[in-house]
Amino acid sequence: MKKYYLPGKDSWHNFEVVGESYREKQILSALGRRPRLDEEIEDVFEAFLVPEPDNPHDANAISVRVNGQVVGYLDRDSAAVYRPLIHRIAASGMIATTTARIWAVVRESWEAERQVRFFSKVRIYLPEAYEILPLNNHFPANLAVLPWSGALQVTGEDQHFAHLFNYLPQNGEGLVILTMHKLVQTLKNGTEKNLVEVRLDGERVGQLTATTSNHYLPSISHAADAGKELGIWARIKGSGLAAELVIQGARATELNDAWLSTMPSFPPLTPETAAYTVPPAYTGDAPRPRSPRIITTPSAGEGSFRPVPPSGKADRQPPKGKVVLTDKDRRYSPLIHRIAGVAMIVIGVIIGAILAAIPLLGPVLFIGCLALGIMGNIRSRKIAAALEQELPVSGLIPK
Repeated sequence: MKKYYLPGKDSWHNFEVVGESYREKQILSALGRRPRLDEEIEDVFEAFLVPEPDNPHDANAISVRVNGQVVGYLDRDSAAVYRPLIHRIAASGMIATTTARIWAVVRESWEAERQVRFFSKVRIYLPEAYEILPLNNHFPANLAVLPWSGALQVTGEDQHFAHLFNYLPQNGEGLVILTMHKLVQTLKNGTEKNLVEVRLDGERVGQLTATTSNHYLPSISHAADAGKELGIWARIKGSGLAAELVIQGARATELNDAWLSTMPSFPPLTPETAAYTVPPAYTGDAPRPRSPRIITTPSAGEGSFRPVPPSGKADRQPPKGKVVLTDKDRRYSPLIHRIAGVAMIVIGVIIGAILAAIPLLGPVLFIGCLALGIMGNIRSRKIAAALEQELPVSGLIPK
């Protein structure tokens, strides 16, 4: 089946799937091996979003598959939002393709002797619903669309607002695919300057500056030599008064040999309709829990996971004074948390003693550092107590 790559598929993995705790076997199969005790495995894989209209738990279900294994699902609310888009891709004979980051570790369990637990997290890149399919659907059969890359502004689009207005969605923002063409501009002194003109469904909607054009002119020439027309993703944003275009495509220096040698044609999409015919795909795996979508923002340490509290607890506030445990908290035993709490007090005293030498402010700073240490100790003790109260969960294996 042909792959439909989600725009920006190599971006940060912002969406946490649900149901991975029921799929230890599948996740280990996708990873290729089981982690050794206390060994953390983390890797990025190509992932498919497969609609399951025959899923007995939810006809909107969309599974996440890596190396042929179902490693999780989109949560119920998100599946309902993305269903028309993923179904349209499937009805067009393609499979929605993105990337997934899988993290896994095996830790000793403090709930039972001589047992260990398997922990895992699966995140995928999933753009907003309006950023998955282009608003236009009339492309040349030989159109090759550049891989997604950094944003660059189109100029002169204000002169083509009448045409652009026809593509503006109700939310005021979406994606279109433009075609790129070489434009020879003759200056008053007779000098010729090569620029790039962009068109939307055959009609001019702007051009690139001379500097920006130089990044794409070699690709346009290469496409022409291969009998292809070059396309590029663009964000369209505007209102009833104005619109702007920002292109998002790889520059000539960013293209790899594999893409240059094949220049795959952009796949045609079935026309938009209220419902699509999608083949059954349910595998009979364990049912997935119901929980709302979890979106996280990128951070400097995007390569490592920042586990989020279970979604089912996000809809209601925890009782006052109680601690909501995260998977990050569960990676360490209650003893480790208690030791960390004591260490916070010790560190607070040491830093406070150093700052106490400052005239006038010293005593205040000492008390502040001590208070912070005590607060940290209290929280660590609460986490340790909450962990001790938790019952053992599935996934225990003999040590």
